[in-house]
Amino acid sequence: MRESAARMRRTQQREQKILEAAMALFCEKGLEETSIDEIAGRAGVGSATIYRYYETKAQLAIQSGVEYWKKIAQQYLNLTEIKGYSDMTGLKQLECIMDALVMIFEKERGFLKYLQEFEVFVRRYEIDMERLAAYEESIMSLKPRVTDALEKGLQDGTLSFEWSPNEVCYSLAHTAFGVMKRFAWNGSMLELDSQVELILQVKIAIKLLIRGLTAGTA
Repeated sequence: MRESAARMRRTQQREQKILEAAMALFCEKGLEETSIDEIAGRAGVGSATIYRYYETKAQLAIQSGVEYWKKIAQQYLNLTEIKGYSDMTGLKQLECIMDALVMIFEKERGFLKYLQEFEVFVRRYEIDMERLAAYEESIMSLKPRVTDALEKGLQDGTLSFEWSPNEVCYSLAHTAFGVMKRFAWNGSMLELDSQVELILQVKIAIKLLIRGLTAGTA
């Protein structure tokens, strides 16, 4: 029994190493440029071992993304660790969440590049929605943090908007991550891109988003 449990732990550890190696290389080199052999070398296993866990690179890319979204949630959006968070106004809670996005841009640009390329990868290889279910679920687990803050802001009067919290949540997420992914991917491609520091541009964009939700409040 103990031997079986030890074997299971080794299997889980090996899989975790594979996922970590895959995401590290996807962030460094990109999805298309990373081979299974390279991932195997980084993880310290044989290529055949990877194929025992994941039939295709697409499957590995999806599961790597799922695990990394969990890390993002724990490391940057674990709001229960923020002192006094539950007693804050809806606006202050939303500001905390958006500040976390700025930190993600500062610390996780490789992951943001992965997200940008992953979308292209999914389109190019026509990966169906069913195969993306776990990936989508990992992202959607973050949604209640935002909708709760938006609802609280409406109730306490610190936020004002005419749409539902659900609609605003999706718009905020798509806009903020769209800006962050674009800057992470090719934010310094042109001369004009260097006129304002990228992190400042992200902060300004997020401030403007929040300001748009406070218009009309006392």
